[in-house]
Amino acid sequence: MSKKIAFICSVESYKLSEAHFFKDLCLVPILLGKYLNYDVSILTTELNESVLHQTFPSVKFEHIPFENNFESNMNAYLMEHAREIDIAFAIGPYPSYLSMFKTYKHYNSNGKIYMKLDVNRFWLSRLMTYSYFEELLQLCDLVTSECESIQTEINRVLNVDVKLIPNGFYEYFPTEPVSFEQKKNRILTVGRLDAPEKQVKFAVKAFLVAELANWEFRLVGPLSEDFRNELHEMLEGSPFADQVIILGPIYDKYLLEQEYRQAKIFCLTSTVECHAHVFSEAAKNGCYIISTNVDGASDITQNQRFGKIHPTYDWEHIGLEFKNAAAQEQILAHTCDELQKFARTELNWQIIVKKIAGLLDEERAD
Repeated sequence: MSKKIAFICSVESYKLSEAHFFKDLCLVPILLGKYLNYDVSILTTELNESVLHQTFPSVKFEHIPFENNFESNMNAYLMEHAREIDIAFAIGPYPSYLSMFKTYKHYNSNGKIYMKLDVNRFWLSRLMTYSYFEELLQLCDLVTSECESIQTEINRVLNVDVKLIPNGFYEYFPTEPVSFEQKKNRILTVGRLDAPEKQVKFAVKAFLVAELANWEFRLVGPLSEDFRNELHEMLEGSPFADQVIILGPIYDKYLLEQEYRQAKIFCLTSTVECHAHVFSEAAKNGCYIISTNVDGASDITQNQRFGKIHPTYDWEHIGLEFKNAAAQEQILAHTCDELQKFARTELNWQIIVKKIAGLLDEERAD
């Protein structure tokens, strides 16, 4: 009988979009299962099964009804099927997981629970006040954090051995390392441009005050028409307006890869993140990183060896950093070589899942 990994969705994540298939919550159990040669199932209410199977044809979708209490329905499923699941994967320490984990362990005491925390500092400060939090983590066989500061704080306060596993990048197709000569005078940001926490307006302000005559600031990601109009209003009258390129969402993975490969600098001005996936994408493509002080920024820049970190709302100093970095070709070139070398060695999800398998003490099935 084949071994099995199951992604147990919480009440808070019962509805998966197509974008989730290529993020950590789906990639980790799917790629871990592929590496170990285990069967993989996703237990949730709703996802686009046809799109899932186009990319990951062997992954199974197990429907858990949301009606009449999702948590109870998941527990009922686990009562019947827990013995078939060798590794239960979960993401985010949500309270609904507590009863699910207890049910799973009751019906399969030899089964393993892997909790990927996906926690930022603000959420952690609240979690530390909740009595269920430590009890939940104690039920897990492996708990991992995406950034060192979160790992350190939990290990300091609670009787839990949290391991450090960063978010990585997924290669949709093989890519060669980027040479600095391939890059252009471009600053890139990628994300949900109109999300308030992304502070894209601050990033645009920073670029305008930097007054970089031969540089472009390229904005990639979904945005509303209202927000696009707000950006155009900001740019009106600026002599650098034409150098701010609002590209919108890029769904073609090859074209998105080209944006990263051609950018010398990657910018993130969010108020809150938990080791944003775009950090690893930027690092893999040798981009110097200028970021606000979000979780994961220190890890990806290796304590500002490969970039600069500024206070959350300090767009003026980010503008100065744009100007300083743009004038230091040697530093940008060095970062291009060294950061992508690190990322390609350590941050590829295919490599990361092998480390996770080791932490779970799991070996490949024949």
